[in-house]
Amino acid sequence: MASTPEYQPFLKYSDDPAAEETSPPQHPVKRRTTVLSHVLVFVVTSLAWVFVVFLIVPSPLPTSSTQVSASTHPTILENHLAGIRHNVTSGKRLINCGNSTEEAKAQGCKYDILLNHWVPGPCFDKESVDEYRDDNSWGAFSDINMTHRLTIDEMSNRDFYWTSIRDHINHCAIMWRRQFYVLFDERRAMDTVVTSPGHTEHCSQYLMDVTEGMFKEPTKTMRGFAGCWIKD
Repeated sequence: MASTPEYQPFLKYSDDPAAEETSPPQHPVKRRTTVLSHVLVFVVTSLAWVFVVFLIVPSPLPTSSTQVSASTHPTILENHLAGIRHNVTSGKRLINCGNSTEEAKAQGCKYDILLNHWVPGPCFDKESVDEYRDDNSWGAFSDINMTHRLTIDEMSNRDFYWTSIRDHINHCAIMWRRQFYVLFDERRAMDTVVTSPGHTEHCSQYLMDVTEGMFKEPTKTMRGFAGCWIKD
């Protein structure tokens, strides 16, 4: 009993030599000539259509988004093409929080736990602070063994606190996101930590060097007072 193939191809074929001998082809020369003529007609027709399409279809023009971008930000585009860096603080004024908790409070600054800095009100980014707090690694401690947890109010009044390296990683990751949205949204206010080349280099290097085995090790975090660049 002949076996039935499990998969049926589009072009019928058989692996059984006897099956090929049972029905030999008729008039092979005529069939070959017919096939060649069909192939020739197909090739010539295809080339003709390619030539017609090439003549009819116009060359693609620049998209409207590209045109708008170039006309809206000509200087940025020219600088990018020339390899010149764009300073996002250009044309903005700087306000600050002073150098002490008392000065910061008097000037209406807010304590930012993501930065461990006091920042002027216009630069306080609650969304990224909340995102930072959502990570279970978040926490500040008064001792290197990380046994006595601090409240946010206590953190804001201390010169430094201890936290885990995993928390430091979380800080760098959320800061990266904050930096992106500050630039992407073209915000009118941005803190001086976001715009700091030194902090950006520190965090990027930190993320490259840290290993999983270090996650629970303690690291010291110093409190600071950030400025705020504002576009009027």
